Amino acid sequence: MASMRGVWLMVVIAGACAPLAIAGAVHDDDPALRRMHGEFVDAFVDSRGFGRMRVTPMMARMRDAAFNAVDEHGRCVVDVELVGVARHDPPVVHAASFMGFQHPDGDPGLRASPASTRGLQPWEREALAALQAGKEIVVRNTPRGERAMGAIRARPACLSCHEDHREGDVLGALGYGLGRLTIPSQSASPSCQPERVTSS
Repeated sequence: MASMRGVWLMVVIAGACAPLAIAGAVHDDDPALRRMHGEFVDAFVDSRGFGRMRVTPMMARMRDAAFNAVDEHGRCVVDVELVGVARHDPPVVHAASFMGFQHPDGDPGLRASPASTRGLQPWEREALAALQAGKEIVVRNTPRGERAMGAIRARPACLSCHEDHREGDVLGALGYGLGRLTIPSQSASPSCQPERVTSS
């Protein structure tokens, strides 16, 4: 797992997030990021079970998005965070283990040990409100770089566990740290580096 170059490291953004400018910035509901987010949600839903040697669909998606561009601008995914909504009041952000986020599907035998959580930052609360109002993806420039958040909406199969929700309700969200693929001079392998952000 060490060869994954810290893909599983979760970046925690501290402080308020003032609007900043970044070259080639994407906007809310960007088609490439919507597509990427859809793939992550599918992988999250399909990532069941635990085991140190098991590569889950979520792990594979995190690895692929870290070493391959997700859009024509060369964006990649530095980190992913899970925003818990359906089972948390108020919502919280879960930090993933190196295994990525796994979906126990209501089976108590598959539950992981409690992950560390934190409260939402102001921009995350605003993004979550926008997702609950109907947006699919929200993108913000923050002091630590570009961040995006996309909704995890209830599907028919979700309602057997989330009985108090309806199809389409926001059960949670995935938050992404976006970077740019770079190729170090000493290596032919690309790596995902957080974008340097400058104020306008």
